[in-house]
Amino acid sequence: MKRAKINVSKILAEINRRHVIQTFIPYLGFVWLLLQIVSVVAPMLHWHPLVSTFFAVVLFAGIPVMLYLSWYFDFTLQGLVPIADKESGETRAFGLVRWTVLILISLGSGSFGYQYFHEVKVELAKTQDGLKQNIKANSIAVLPFKDNSPDQDQGFLAQGLAEEITSLLGRIDGLKVSASSSTSILSEKGLDAVTIARRLAVQTILTGSVRKTGDQLKVIVELINAEDGAVLWTESFARKFEDIFSVETEIARSTVNLLQDTYIESGTLTNPAASKSVDAYVLYLKGREQYRQQTTESMKQARKLFEQALGLDPEYAQAYVALADTIVLLAEGPERFGVLKVDIAATLAKQHLDKAIVRQPELPMAFALYGYIPFMLNNPAESLTFFDKAITLNPNLAIARVWKSLALKDLQRHDESLQELKLAFQIDPLSLAIIHNLGFKYSERRNFTKANQFFEKLVQEYPESPLGYVGLADVAYSKGDYVSSLKYWRLSAEMSPENEVFKEKVLACLLALKMPEQFKRFMTDATYKTTLLLLEQKYQKLFDEMHFQMSAAPDDPWLKFEAAIYYMQTGNSNQAIELLIQADHLIPESDKFDMPYCSPAIEIAWAYKKKNLIPQANKLIDECDLKFQQSVQSAIKQSEINYLGARIYALKSNVPESLQQFSIAIEHGWRDWWTEKDPLLSTIADSPEFQKQVAIINSDLTSQRKKALTLFNLNSE
Repeated sequence: MKRAKINVSKILAEINRRHVIQTFIPYLGFVWLLLQIVSVVAPMLHWHPLVSTFFAVVLFAGIPVMLYLSWYFDFTLQGLVPIADKESGETRAFGLVRWTVLILISLGSGSFGYQYFHEVKVELAKTQDGLKQNIKANSIAVLPFKDNSPDQDQGFLAQGLAEEITSLLGRIDGLKVSASSSTSILSEKGLDAVTIARRLAVQTILTGSVRKTGDQLKVIVELINAEDGAVLWTESFARKFEDIFSVETEIARSTVNLLQDTYIESGTLTNPAASKSVDAYVLYLKGREQYRQQTTESMKQARKLFEQALGLDPEYAQAYVALADTIVLLAEGPERFGVLKVDIAATLAKQHLDKAIVRQPELPMAFALYGYIPFMLNNPAESLTFFDKAITLNPNLAIARVWKSLALKDLQRHDESLQELKLAFQIDPLSLAIIHNLGFKYSERRNFTKANQFFEKLVQEYPESPLGYVGLADVAYSKGDYVSSLKYWRLSAEMSPENEVFKEKVLACLLALKMPEQFKRFMTDATYKTTLLLLEQKYQKLFDEMHFQMSAAPDDPWLKFEAAIYYMQTGNSNQAIELLIQADHLIPESDKFDMPYCSPAIEIAWAYKKKNLIPQANKLIDECDLKFQQSVQSAIKQSEINYLGARIYALKSNVPESLQQFSIAIEHGWRDWWTEKDPLLSTIADSPEFQKQVAIINSDLTSQRKKALTLFNLNSE
């Protein structure tokens, strides 16, 4: 305690000897005097209001620097005079260490000063703009604007205006902006702004109205606090229609300045939707209106409207992007409209995107489409760089995250794929496609409770869509609950009678339950003739039919593979072996390892092993084993993966590991009725453990058949 007191005394004495206080007090007096002079002179000379603040910040930021220098120097009229060391009486040079400390103090003081000056500058700019920041928020949703035009014929303009403002806000770093699709869905349900905000988990809502009369435009906007419904800001814009782009930009700019600490100056926020021709913009908005309907006919009409917009303004970058987007969705393939060949659509879309990027180099949707094109052409690895660029430009572009998720899934990067989809869901929580895909991802991971939550949400939010029931059906099938799966697939098929996939799934459930009579009742396509013959155990007719088909198409390897599977299921191993080896020479290498079954490679490996062609067998087995190990780590499609593991280890004669994988597969819902006849499991077929697991399959399937028959009887009454 005494030592501390002595040390303090010494420090105070040294401060006094070095005249630190004597230097500090005059400096404060100088600062006060200079600020008084500035406060008087500034109004007289009409200086900018920030001039006084600038002087004050610079002078006060200089205090730490002055105090540091006063420790080593006396401030005199002749300049800085070094202070001698107390012990030696000599002065020391202002060396490297002292200079380093001085620089660090100057940088730190200057940094704090700059930050304070910037905050004052932002607040002053907001005050001059008439923007009073009552809330700091990092999330917002823009509701579709109301059409208050006399003829109520500007709905496309009202919706388009909200969509473009959403896009502008989405590019602001640190601001979460809900997708237009989700806000539109909730708005159509007639919910109030606060309820919508809570459903979308945002802090603020921007809403408004549009009135167009001739060439005059009036837009009224309100920014609402989601917590209490209070109006934070309201503004009315009465302009000529040709000024609509500046109105969109001004609304977005003002909104950001109200909610964020940063300040966007007037003229610094660019509007990619801007066109030299307002007529072209009208056609563009009408095209967007058709695009949102997501039908084949509406997409064709959207394409025409975007082309017409470009006819009026060939420099319209946003219209090129919209046209490319429409063409991509008109291509053949799942989740698309199947009008154009994929390669033709890809070529046309890229041509339009190239034109857009030349005119505006940083269009987020353009880069998202650049990424989707190689994904569409089965080259997902090439897509990721473009998707990342799109997300960097607009972190709130949900579709870019959805497409990136699909590409990552194709690359077997399942955890990253799920994460991207979660982020897309935060932006667009009512997107049918996102909810559907999230449910399937959780189903793949056997998180069936979470998966069903998403699918039940689909049933609730989209009662006219079959996709909720499709998801519930898939979950039930993955659990080995074929009866529930059958029920949901039938509901899906009833809601969408034209969908052949749903009919196929109904038949797949009946096949899994081994119910030939019901299978026959629902079979409307001769394609399933051979499957029915298998169920009815009419094996001679089955193989006569297969030989006829193979004779008609001798170079079709998949017919040979199908026939081989039938021979395997009926215990005719020799015929199956010959057909599998023939198929191996015809099937491309890239098509042999389809997961999660690693088929047909694993069946072909069995055939080679039975023929004692061990090198050929081991090559295929090792490749399947590698894919199996990768899939086990990702925990995707676990029952199928574990069954594959049982087959691989059985072929390797590793009985304990094969039985373990087989047991896990049964636990996870594997219920295939022909499992006990699977020749690939012959190594473990005589094991009591294997017989015990087969008994579980047979008992469960018998019970499920009874339930299914009851279900059919009830439906026929």
